[in-house]
Amino acid sequence: MTYRFAMITLSALILCSGAAYAQEATPIPAGPALSVDELRGCLCEEPKLEAARQDIAMRRAILDERQAQLTALDGQIAQRRKTLDPNDLIGQELLKNSMAQAAALRDLIQSDVRLSLNQAVSDYNAMASNYTATCVNRPRYAYDVDMAKKDLVCPLP
Repeated sequence: MTYRFAMITLSALILCSGAAYAQEATPIPAGPALSVDELRGCLCEEPKLEAARQDIAMRRAILDERQAQLTALDGQIAQRRKTLDPNDLIGQELLKNSMAQAAALRDLIQSDVRLSLNQAVSDYNAMASNYTATCVNRPRYAYDVDMAKKDLVCPLP
């Protein structure tokens, strides 16, 4: 009898904790449900968010590529410095040109590539924050979503 009581108590605890976990894991959106027009606006924002994510990925790839170029150039400069004969005027001129090229690439990375990536990330974060506040944190009715998708026309970006 004690074993049976313990199993029943354990089962009840597991069921209660599972129900509590389910309530914590899926918060119910607050506020009034989205209207059909608001849902259309939200549906039109989703492709804009995806385009912004792709733009960020492209800008990160460009930054990575430029960084790799700079690393390779710095390696070439270090190698030339090690093997450069102090009397080799042409070699010294080539080293100066390589150093100027590395400085220009560093400036490009700092003033353009990294700056544009940071701006794109900031713009995306603002857009995502607005989307979350407007579209995600409010309830939706399946019927209204279906109505919003019907004949949906989004303005061109």
